[in-house]
Amino acid sequence: MSTVHLVFLVLTFTLPLLFCGVSRWLPSVAFDRSVCRGLALVLLATEVGELVFKIFVEKVPLGSSLPMHLCDWALLATAAALWWQAPRCFEVAYFWGLAGTIQGLFTLAIDHQLALWRHVAFFLIHSGIVVGVLFLVFARGMRPVSASLGRVLMWSEVYLFTALLVNWLTGENYGFLSHPPSTPSPLDHFPKTPWLYVATINGFALGAFALLYVPWWIADRRKKSPLSSTRG
Repeated sequence: MSTVHLVFLVLTFTLPLLFCGVSRWLPSVAFDRSVCRGLALVLLATEVGELVFKIFVEKVPLGSSLPMHLCDWALLATAAALWWQAPRCFEVAYFWGLAGTIQGLFTLAIDHQLALWRHVAFFLIHSGIVVGVLFLVFARGMRPVSASLGRVLMWSEVYLFTALLVNWLTGENYGFLSHPPSTPSPLDHFPKTPWLYVATINGFALGAFALLYVPWWIADRRKKSPLSSTRG
């Protein structure tokens, strides 16, 4: 594990504690707005900066530089949720960010030979999404509702078929739907048959979304139970 990787792992889980602690102990609309919009701007600036760097400095072909990984889409949803406190954007950011992006922080799908800036950008994007989602949950009180799961499943299928189409047109591996990344990944253990490989990724993603909703489902059930009502 590199120093950069370790630093961003620590920041990913300490910054939400710091930001949420300040927000709770010293309530301030201005502070919350500054955190949300600051994180949104960092995410968007990093995404644009990385795209420009790849195309104009590294001379990566446009077909290989498209913002078509799931984290690129999660970044846009997270930035919109942070800026506008939009519930529909938040629910996408919540499920995609905590099911997919956070996993990317531990199994790095990035070439170790790339420039330091590319590594920093990778971690800024992945860590920033997680920090943003956690701040919205614990400081701003945002949460998914029962209908969120169905909507996110729909958007996930939209992403899946869009990425498959782009991969077919460009020969790329967006979403790692064509094959696992070159770096070690849980995808290495998925079936090798193409259609079964994609179906397994889809199934695992949907299962992860369901697990992420379980705490909210339990909380809602406890609120509605007669026992909790009599105690209140």
